[in-house]
Amino acid sequence: MSQQDDHFSKIKVEISRRQIMKAALAGGTALLAPSFAWAQTASGLLRVGIRQEPDSFNQHTMQFVMSFEILSLVYEMLVGRGSDGNLTNSALAESWTQSDDGVSWTVKLKPDLKWADGSELTVDDVVSSLKFVMGADKAGVALNTTSVVKGVVKDVEATSKDTVKITTEFPTQSIFDPIYIVPRKVWREIGYDKVTEFKNPTPIIGSGPFVLKEWAQGQSVTLERNPHYRGPGPNLQELRFLHFSNPDAALQALSGGEIDYMTDVPINQVEALAGTPNVVAKAFEGYRSVYLGFNTWKDKGAGSTTALADPAFRDALGYAIDKKAIVDRVLRGYGTPATSILVPAYGALYPDLSDIVRPFDLSLAKEKLAKAGYSDSDGDGVIEDKQGNPIRLRLYLPDVETTYPAIAQFLTVWFRQVGVEVVTSVVSEASLLAKVADPRQGGGDYDMLIWFWEDSKPSFPLSVFESGQIGGLNWSFWSDPEYDRLYQEYKRAASVEASASVAGKLARRLYSQGPYHVLFYPNTLHAYRTDRVSGWHDDKVPPLMNGVYPNPTINDLKITG
Repeated sequence: MSQQDDHFSKIKVEISRRQIMKAALAGGTALLAPSFAWAQTASGLLRVGIRQEPDSFNQHTMQFVMSFEILSLVYEMLVGRGSDGNLTNSALAESWTQSDDGVSWTVKLKPDLKWADGSELTVDDVVSSLKFVMGADKAGVALNTTSVVKGVVKDVEATSKDTVKITTEFPTQSIFDPIYIVPRKVWREIGYDKVTEFKNPTPIIGSGPFVLKEWAQGQSVTLERNPHYRGPGPNLQELRFLHFSNPDAALQALSGGEIDYMTDVPINQVEALAGTPNVVAKAFEGYRSVYLGFNTWKDKGAGSTTALADPAFRDALGYAIDKKAIVDRVLRGYGTPATSILVPAYGALYPDLSDIVRPFDLSLAKEKLAKAGYSDSDGDGVIEDKQGNPIRLRLYLPDVETTYPAIAQFLTVWFRQVGVEVVTSVVSEASLLAKVADPRQGGGDYDMLIWFWEDSKPSFPLSVFESGQIGGLNWSFWSDPEYDRLYQEYKRAASVEASASVAGKLARRLYSQGPYHVLFYPNTLHAYRTDRVSGWHDDKVPPLMNGVYPNPTINDLKITG
């Protein structure tokens, strides 16, 4: 056995010990303490165990996948979207027509639209929702959907009581990327100076199938059926998301019938759950990409070494990552080694980067580091940056992901073998969000992080790296004029083929510059009960986090037990 294999064996044994300890502790009363006011069985109530606590329900500033997932059951978009990515009339629009010159869209709303409080939903609500996003860039505020309209939408106006005209700078369908339509009466008093602080308190009313009734932070989010939803569905009267900081407690709750559905099942429990009566546990296709991100900022809020801002340094570290080993040894095969921020589920828009993929080669990584000016001058085994400082990188992990600590141990071994020390800290997602906040406003001060993106539309992960998203979702603080230019070209693409061509160029730019090293595409591991709930769809995508708006599975579920 080589020294490297010995390292791996020790890691694997340590992980196994932790898993055994967790399984043992799961039977103790401490982890059962939250058993729960939630455990009651109520007619029409679906109980969902989630691992990620929502960060916010302000649609302009929220950043966690679970926040988007929940709010998509409350607010609607102008135009719906199916599982194949095609536009549908399942949302507010009855029809949409593009002009002959391609630079305007006439969108007709469905008749008799209502908000969940029974008041009328009008074209003014649609226009104000879109115009608020349009004006954010000039106000110097980065909103989640700024990239949808920036450089794309020229004007939005109501042309009749049920018709909206959207004028664009060039022919495009990208204007129908999701922007929530929200009540003007709630949001008209919220200016750009207040939007980042606005909490959007409950009850939150929209036009979707549910009303967000209550958010008990750290515990649960409760949704109730919208009595004015035009239908069909949902059959459910209530939907409750229950936050579990410990996955073993969630597994016990699922096996014991205290919850009906669980997201993000730990990898080591999928096969065990498969043998549990009345429980279906399986790996679904997903849109998640897990990445190692770098703080590339150069000013206040920068990382601990100037090397992080050097593409050559980041490129060299890419040769010290064995992605296949991570998938095989940590994920147990429930995933695929990654090349791009774009996932295979995007089909034609998943780029082929095989000609530039970095092999795992520690000797080559050391050679490239030395060539870029990073070497061990004092012989202590740690390379120095160009200012002569030893490179010791701080790696941060969110505490809700059970596989990330194991991945970090592998990275620590590999990076140490090329002369880079890594110190890992596991922190709350709230703490991590503070570190990736705008470095000009007190954020930053980290070196690396492991986290993920997840979205059914390729435009979203590509938009994250725009310079204008620094202070928003561009958590690496990476700015590249060529990337910005290409992204504008992507938004102008008039066909799937054209979009795929530009997406490939964007993916190559990201890969070569390396603000992220995307590690793998994990399977989405979910589980649900069949004895109390019927109507589960037998799809490749999971019941939640499937990118379909409105969500057909949630609408079709029925409580039977």
